[in-house]
Amino acid sequence: MEPIDHIPAIVTREAVPGDFERYFDEAFQELSAESRHLRFFTAVRELPENVRERLADVDGFRNAAVVAFDAALARPDHPDGKPIGVARWMASPEGPPELSVTVIDAYQGMGVGTRLMDSLLALARKRGVRRIIADVLRENTGMRTLVNRYRAVIQRSGDPLVVRYRIDV
Repeated sequence: MEPIDHIPAIVTREAVPGDFERYFDEAFQELSAESRHLRFFTAVRELPENVRERLADVDGFRNAAVVAFDAALARPDHPDGKPIGVARWMASPEGPPELSVTVIDAYQGMGVGTRLMDSLLALARKRGVRRIIADVLRENTGMRTLVNRYRAVIQRSGDPLVVRYRIDV
């Protein structure tokens, strides 16, 4: 991970369907094997097509996402800036939607996750989502610290390696 050499201008906005195709591969390449492991519970080199399709399916209600950009690095092909993270909820057949937050390695520890969570939870309130579940690997201290800032309640996960959090929006 190379450190960034400027002061980032972090902006967020709700994701639209075309964002996945436009930004996903670029950002995915900037995740270390460790970050991929913590996010996907395995250090994948590339995602299976069915996972890619599910992640790309954002409608703003059942599946919604907020994208973070570094606006200091805007360019003609990326007018919003460099894509640096995403937070999302995805519908679950078993209950409340599932939360995930991903920040590319060079921007971890800079408050991007907090900005994404604040934006995603504001969107959730606006869309009538009242509760979100987050399954987090026990070793993922960054994500565990983040969700605990939002008064998350630990629930039984059924897996000793996973901590399940309930966040009441």
